[in-house]
Amino acid sequence: MESTAGSLRVRGLTVSYERGGVWSPAVHGADFDLAPGERLAVVGESGSGKSTLISAIAGFLNAPNAAIEYDTLEFEAKPLERRKIQRLPRKTDGISMVFQDAMTSLDPVWTVENQVKAVLKRSGKKLSKAELRERMEYWLNRVGLRDTARVLSSRPYEMSGGMRQRVMLAVALCGSPRLLVADEPTSALDASLSRDVMDLMAELTGELGASLVIVTHDITLCLDYAHRLLVMQNGHIVDDVEASKISTDAKHPYTHGLLRCVPTLDSVDLDELPTLETV
Repeated sequence: MESTAGSLRVRGLTVSYERGGVWSPAVHGADFDLAPGERLAVVGESGSGKSTLISAIAGFLNAPNAAIEYDTLEFEAKPLERRKIQRLPRKTDGISMVFQDAMTSLDPVWTVENQVKAVLKRSGKKLSKAELRERMEYWLNRVGLRDTARVLSSRPYEMSGGMRQRVMLAVALCGSPRLLVADEPTSALDASLSRDVMDLMAELTGELGASLVIVTHDITLCLDYAHRLLVMQNGHIVDDVEASKISTDAKHPYTHGLLRCVPTLDSVDLDELPTLETV
């Protein structure tokens, strides 16, 4: 039987928000599939519905004024129940999420040790204290944090932005998820650190055999790491295209507009760079 590990099937997913008695859709009838082990990037400008889409799928959309509707929503060929919004996020076995801002997403009171340990204890494996320590050190090492004793005893505000992002990645991966969802994981990092984090996510999900969904506004960055791109505009998926063929196979003008807005050596002499309003 063909493996379904990490797969997604989404049909007719709509997310709306209520304000003043009026419901406004933020995501309109999204349809897409994610294959086992596939890396998918969801791209678009701010406000296009990217984060709302993946938060609804992952179970982290908990705004009291939100409503989710869909025809099909399946993870590993099993239905997900996402219609009822709960105050607290709903953890789904096999799905982990890396949030946009590690400073506000990591617990400011708990040490890194307590935060990683909490995930490991939920994994279902009974581990001794020595085994827990070994697994924590292993995952911190895997994300490039070598001074494990100091990191484990630290709280988020005692670390740099790059270190916090790596800790969040360790927290997300130490439970061996089959699907990792990353919401703007590089938005607070400089260019070199952004590539380091993307390299880590691609490498570690590859080792785990996990699928990866990345939300980003950086279309050029994800072209190097994703197999496929979903392009969103005003809550609609306007393109679903292989990353390697985006320049030839993309059908929507908005996608071509995003590509032309990226600064290149060819645009160095322009008085004004292209914008979405001018392309």
